[in-house]
Amino acid sequence: MLLENMIKFCDDLTPIEMKVINYILNNKEIVKEQTIQELADTVFVSKSTIHRLCKKIGIDGFNKLKIQLVQDLMIKQENSKVVDVNYPFKYNDSQKNIAYKLMNLYETTIKDTFNYIDHVILTKVTHLLFNAKVIDIYTHAHNLNAAENFQDKMLTIGRIVNCPKSLYEQRMRVLAADKKHVAIIISYSGKATFIPSIIKKLYLNQIPIIFISKANGNMYTNYIKYQLSISDKENLRDRISQFSSHIALQYILDVLFSCIYNLNREKNIEYIHEFINFMDDREIE
Repeated sequence: MLLENMIKFCDDLTPIEMKVINYILNNKEIVKEQTIQELADTVFVSKSTIHRLCKKIGIDGFNKLKIQLVQDLMIKQENSKVVDVNYPFKYNDSQKNIAYKLMNLYETTIKDTFNYIDHVILTKVTHLLFNAKVIDIYTHAHNLNAAENFQDKMLTIGRIVNCPKSLYEQRMRVLAADKKHVAIIISYSGKATFIPSIIKKLYLNQIPIIFISKANGNMYTNYIKYQLSISDKENLRDRISQFSSHIALQYILDVLFSCIYNLNREKNIEYIHEFINFMDDREIE
């Protein structure tokens, strides 16, 4: 995860710590060559302040921070070509240029989403979903397409996933859910109007909740233990279409399916081989 992304999840930084962070982010090339004492002298703080700051943002010491800066600079160099995810092509672009620019948008979005993945959380979420008897996905609008694609993939390995479409059906699913269920709530902005009533009832019923949204899209931290963040570059209204958020959501759900699949890989392979002729009755040599 990029340093900038780590900071987005840290909401208790002091003004002095923010001053240090701003200096680091604006001077990565310099800081990666400095000692902790040199940085402390530059920003007029103690070494202990820098150590506390590293701990707050989830980095184990100043040397690890410098390693993170080097990695960030390498990623920035790879992604040096700026992609406007809201208006990725211009009115006079040829069809080939449009295709090329969308390819760049997809690559940039997936890399950005990958850099948001907290691998400790991903591991916990994978096992939570793997052990669930039923997975219920609560979302709406175009996000249903990606949710139903995940549902279809899970069905191919014999796993039950519900994707209720109407608010009425969502509320009925919440009432019917028990502790053998796990809920996934998907909202890019985190502001979808269906969320409050659903999330509070799930919480009261002690149903584990996994929240998928853009970074800083989780406004329900009191109710949600697990969040998976996706690329947050897309404007909610000023855009051609949901190119970036769609591919980011598709990617993170594919990651979840793949991780679940791999926990019992041999059994899943056997399941597919045993029932493939029933799943797909086409005459294929």
